[in-house]
Amino acid sequence: MKLVKKIFDFYIRSSLHVALAIVSFVKVTELSLNISFSSHLILAIFFGSVVGYNFLKYEGFWLSKKFNFQKNNGVFFVTMVAFLFFVFYFFQLCRLQQVAFVSSAFLVLFYPFLRKYWFFKIGMVSFCVTIVVSCIPFLSTNPIELTYTWFPLKLFVLIGALMLPFEIYDSQFDAMTLQTIPQKFGVRKAKQMGYVFLLVFLLVASFHSKLTLFLIDLFIAVLVGISIYFASVKNSKYYTSFWIEAIPFFWWMLLLFLSC
Repeated sequence: MKLVKKIFDFYIRSSLHVALAIVSFVKVTELSLNISFSSHLILAIFFGSVVGYNFLKYEGFWLSKKFNFQKNNGVFFVTMVAFLFFVFYFFQLCRLQQVAFVSSAFLVLFYPFLRKYWFFKIGMVSFCVTIVVSCIPFLSTNPIELTYTWFPLKLFVLIGALMLPFEIYDSQFDAMTLQTIPQKFGVRKAKQMGYVFLLVFLLVASFHSKLTLFLIDLFIAVLVGISIYFASVKNSKYYTSFWIEAIPFFWWMLLLFLSC
């Protein structure tokens, strides 16, 4: 049992679960819009997500004098392997997609300097993920139909809502100088902001989604709303790092079941 827990914890710590969540958003985009993306692109997104998130989580630690390679060699190894695979699949993409990936990487590099501004943190992460999962894939296709342009907005506000339970839980560890949303406005107002994001999500979905797709969107919004409602500094670390990050996967599975 201890071995299973160690493997599970490593799966989360190495950002493999986050990468699965991001790929799930890509698959949601595919199924919602009834289109198909190349496997090279999806794998580039998966491995790039592992590298990007591990950089954000550990860059300060890895560069510090307290870094113990022996204790963290597993995460470091996964990150290096993911980077090599990302480079391989990166060169299988079209030029526009490569440029977009590089641009997103520059935004990630600036994140540690901008995260102290509360309005940048959620907006920047939501923007980067939205670009990767719902904009970059279209750069290899014909011009995007106007009916598709609403989808990135829907994803942007949902990702913003999903981030708030993380913000609430992390507020007990974050330095007060960061002035995150829960620190600046309080947990109650942070939750209210999340509910507003979900209302915008449903509003956009109601204009463009078919009834069956809208009902799934409604279910996902309720699920995210419940996760925000129960968000607290007292939550287990698995509440956010596993269950909430699994919501995009549940969304993908629902759409996959519907398409069968």
